[in-house]
Amino acid sequence: MKSIVDFSRWEEKIDHYPLFRVDEIGSMEACPAQVKFLRLAYPQLTDEVITQLKEIPRVVVILTTAHQNGVGEQRAFFHALLNADCRVPVVLQRSYAEDEAEDIQLKGGVDFGTVLLDGFGNGIMLSNDGNINITDLDAYAFGILQAARVRTSKTEFISCPSCGRTLFDLQTTVALVQKHFSHLKHLKIGVMGCIVNGVGEMADADYGYVGAEHGKISLYRKKQLVAKNIPQAEAVEHLIQLIKDHGDWIEPEVN
Repeated sequence: MKSIVDFSRWEEKIDHYPLFRVDEIGSMEACPAQVKFLRLAYPQLTDEVITQLKEIPRVVVILTTAHQNGVGEQRAFFHALLNADCRVPVVLQRSYAEDEAEDIQLKGGVDFGTVLLDGFGNGIMLSNDGNINITDLDAYAFGILQAARVRTSKTEFISCPSCGRTLFDLQTTVALVQKHFSHLKHLKIGVMGCIVNGVGEMADADYGYVGAEHGKISLYRKKQLVAKNIPQAEAVEHLIQLIKDHGDWIEPEVN
């Protein structure tokens, strides 16, 4: 397991990286670590610090904020780097104290997503002092990165919200499609209830599963209709074969 530890406790060994405070920046250049992390906030970004960031190799900034407008402060940090032509990699760091998954998903999505969609940031670091499992936090972080189109780590499913035109049980069908295709992390798959709006709503999907009439499904590749009026009971198998025919299928790993 790779680890980032305080510089005072750092040891020179594989996958062990030091974390410096701004008052320790003078020790960074002589440190032989392959990558050096520096915890930094916008008020600490002086001209002297910027000069050292530009001169010391293999430094990654972990950008913290305790400001009431954390998004605004982190944006200001990146604009300061741009104005100084400083191209150091930056990991966005935010801390929360939440017990409900929905709360941290919403807050994290806004705080990180806004900055990432501006084109700023090379990664995120999410921590929480609350009753949420660490593996769930990890999943939320990867979800934010994927939603911001920064890093793809899982199959993306695009689905309509359902309406009176929906031609099948949408929730059950989405769950069925996820069961068979969730290992295809390189694909976007659309599951749409009807052909009225569904084709347009899944325009950026790689493959589409769309209701054609009651009990019948049409399949799409990109925006092109490739099979129509397939009995719903056979649609998943047809979609698997379609993905195989175009070389996008990967066999799922057997646990």
